[in-house]
Amino acid sequence: MLLMVAAAAVFALIFAFGLSNAPPARAAGGAAPLAFAGASEARVFLSPSEQVEAAMRGLLPKGTRSILRTHGPMAHGQWHWDDQGVPRGKLTVRVDPSRQLLSVFRGPHEIGTAVILYGAKGKETPRGRLPIIGKTRDHHSRTYDAPMPYSLWLTTDGVAIHGSSVTMGRASNGCIGVPVPFAAKLFNAAKKGDVVEVLS
Repeated sequence: MLLMVAAAAVFALIFAFGLSNAPPARAAGGAAPLAFAGASEARVFLSPSEQVEAAMRGLLPKGTRSILRTHGPMAHGQWHWDDQGVPRGKLTVRVDPSRQLLSVFRGPHEIGTAVILYGAKGKETPRGRLPIIGKTRDHHSRTYDAPMPYSLWLTTDGVAIHGSSVTMGRASNGCIGVPVPFAAKLFNAAKKGDVVEVLS
C-alpha cells in the first residue's frame, strides 16, 4: 500500500495560527508568558483560545498547552523529541493514522512526534484507547521474521508500537511503526498502563 507523506498535525496548527516564529503566548492582560522554566525554543506555547480551536479541529487533545516546532511538513523517517524543562506529568500517546502521525504528551505538553507506518488493508491497526500492557526491548517476530525493537504491546495478539524502517510505500501488519531512535526514546519514557489513543 502506498502511504502518503504526512503533514504533521502540529505543523497544520502552527500554520493555522501563524505561530511558526511566535514567542511564547501571554495570558490575558499581558501577564507573564505561559512558558515553563527551561523550555527550549523548539516549543510553541498556545494561548487558551488556540488550545480550544486545536481541540475543536481534532488536531490536539483538549488542554494541550504546547507543541513541538517542526518547521514544516514531516516526511517518512522524520521525528522530533524535546522534553527539555517539561514538568513531570502523565504520559499519553496519540496516534492519528489519517495524518500518519504519532504524538507523545507529558501532561499538557507534546514531547515527541513522528511519522508512522500503520496496518495495511486487511490487517488494520486497532482503534480506541489502548493501555500499554507490556514492554520488550529486543523482540523478533516469529510470525513475520522481522525485528520489532523497543516494542510497547497494545494487544494480546501481538500489536505494538515498535521501531521500524519508516519509508514511503511500506505498511505494517497492524502494528504502529516508528523510527528506531524515536522508538528507543518512547520505550524509555513509557510504562505499563500508559494510554495510547489510536484515532478512528
